[in-house]
Amino acid sequence: MTANVETGAANERWDGGVVDGEWKPRPRGWVIGDLEWLARMSDKARAEAGGTIGEYIYPCPADKRCLGALEIEPEAFQKLAVAAHGDDDLVAAVKAASASIREGRHTFSIANR
Repeated sequence: MTANVETGAANERWDGGVVDGEWKPRPRGWVIGDLEWLARMSDKARAEAGGTIGEYIYPCPADKRCLGALEIEPEAFQKLAVAAHGDDDLVAAVKAASASIREGRHTFSIANR
């Protein structure tokens, strides 16, 4: 699933959305800027910063794996996510902050646990 695909679910947008009365981040398979997990993790980071995360966890173990691959600390990523003005802005900020991306070493797939 990519950011260009809309199926109509309320959480398939920037900052997630309310589904069945509960806030949810974007789906696990949502990819932005060719970076898996970034959309979901950024929704959770912003929700945690704003006190609206509910039962979700930031950073969860998958977030930590993604951040480890990006070589960005959770707190630093949260600041990037909060400051971003949309997915394109977030992707640009993450690519600039990630040494592994800049150096062509970044490898991360949510499927590879």
